[in-house]
Amino acid sequence: MKTPLTTSTRPRHLVTRLLEQPDLVHLVQGLPAPVLTKLIHHIGLEDAGEIVALATTAQLEGIFDEDLWRSERPGKDETFDADRFALWIEVMLEAGEAFAAQKIAELDEDFVTLALCKHVLVIDIDGLCVQMSSSAHSDDDDLVEKALEGCLYQEFEEFRVIAKNHRSWEPILSVLVELDKEHHTLLRTLLDRCCAISSEYIEESGGLYDVLTSEEMLESDVAGEREDRREQEGFVAPSAAASFLNLSRVTPLEETLQSRTYDAVTRAHFRAAAVKDRPTAAAARRSDALEAKNAANQQNLKGFLEVLREADVLPPATEPGLLTAGTKHGEDLPFTSAIREVKTRDAEIYGKRLMELSYLVNVLISGCSYNGGAFRPFEAVEAAICTCNLGLEQLLGERSTRKKPSPDELVSVIIEHDAVKIFMAGWNILHHRVSLFAADAIRKTLTKLAADQSDAQTAREIERVALGLGADADAGKPWRSRGKLDRLEGVLGAETTSTFRALLDEYPTLPHGVGEGSRTTAGRPLRFISTAAQVLAIQTLLKRPEVIGAKGPERAARTDAPAKPRLKRTRPGPGRQK
Repeated sequence: MKTPLTTSTRPRHLVTRLLEQPDLVHLVQGLPAPVLTKLIHHIGLEDAGEIVALATTAQLEGIFDEDLWRSERPGKDETFDADRFALWIEVMLEAGEAFAAQKIAELDEDFVTLALCKHVLVIDIDGLCVQMSSSAHSDDDDLVEKALEGCLYQEFEEFRVIAKNHRSWEPILSVLVELDKEHHTLLRTLLDRCCAISSEYIEESGGLYDVLTSEEMLESDVAGEREDRREQEGFVAPSAAASFLNLSRVTPLEETLQSRTYDAVTRAHFRAAAVKDRPTAAAARRSDALEAKNAANQQNLKGFLEVLREADVLPPATEPGLLTAGTKHGEDLPFTSAIREVKTRDAEIYGKRLMELSYLVNVLISGCSYNGGAFRPFEAVEAAICTCNLGLEQLLGERSTRKKPSPDELVSVIIEHDAVKIFMAGWNILHHRVSLFAADAIRKTLTKLAADQSDAQTAREIERVALGLGADADAGKPWRSRGKLDRLEGVLGAETTSTFRALLDEYPTLPHGVGEGSRTTAGRPLRFISTAAQVLAIQTLLKRPEVIGAKGPERAARTDAPAKPRLKRTRPGPGRQK
């Protein structure tokens, strides 16, 4: 039953209702950092000041790990977002300068130093004066003095803090002034570290490079610590995810099928995750205390979580998506059926396979591009299931002569082979039998198309795309040429261009009308390749490039069907009725 609290989940209205909750402080502070991050994103950081003011330092650290780092594309290492950090400072200042300074003082010193270096330049003004007076006066000295006078700055004892970004200067300065009042020793330490980095900026032309290098080293250290923390929570770093996917591509399929252990990337991930899962006496005591506390506030907690679910901050309290992905016409894919069957026979193996699937989903989200962007979680779940099903078919092909494997055969494979290995086999098949196969066929199609062009400029453009695609395919990354196909849409047609783009994606998908593209999952089209039959249908289609270019993939896919005879129409003559 919905309460008045759940009748409106518009961001500002949601904040107002949440603030009316009894024991709100304990409810907010009991949320895991990822859930609190989703809540803040749903409300909007600018409007979430009241909620942020209730967060603990540990929660803020977890939120910052997710919210303050950006990646240009999946698989590329994330970098620190300085502008976003400045916005966080402004929001924390809404709760007062003392609150903001206290939270900054409790954060990791390396992290705070990195954030400050992105916004300010810190120099030892006394040391600079000594340096300038000890050498002959020059025009450069005059330029330095004028530049320093024209900057926004604040002096703290011998340190002059200069704004790099005028937009963020006021909130940063407010926090520094408060740190000077309440955490003077910490501020001196921070300014001294920033000064050591910034001092190279004053040196001659090579100094700027050294400063950037120093900042990059600090950012690398902070990023490494962040990745370690997130790995313990189950996240996969973009670089690690990209390495795993590339390893799956280049490792020969037979070698993958014969392996009996995790690859090095996966072993490192589960080793890090095991550190977090190792219980301690202190953690056990905290857990017992939290359970007792939650029991006393169970009703408030239930209502609070219901509000978050109504606002789509939390997912519905239903069966995990990993168990429902990959259905077709009311049936499960063999891999999903196998996982369900294992659940009834071996709980330990079942739990292990779900853990592996969760890892694979995170790998796709973090390290693989899809349709020009990143996977959304539900898409990554379906893609992981379908890739595993492709690998499972490969393993079943070696032991089963039946068209449809029995439950015992499915369970036997799932118990004997881990989901990571099964996924790697499917990923290898996708890369070699779909991506590279398609790249070669499309290149040949484009080469032939260029030769048939009467317009020399159009022919040259097609040839350039074909040559680029060949080079990208030789490098094992044909998806780099995916965007270039848009230039040829006028020649290829929209339908053929869409087909080629689907097959050249880093995660190739079924073109419309090819294979079993009518499958659905939860009412949505399932376009991920999941069976060997679909791979064969794609290869068959690509072996007829002239048909693709002339008629489009949907008609090409039906070329083998017998032609239906057409009735001859006659124009009614005199005395003849229609």
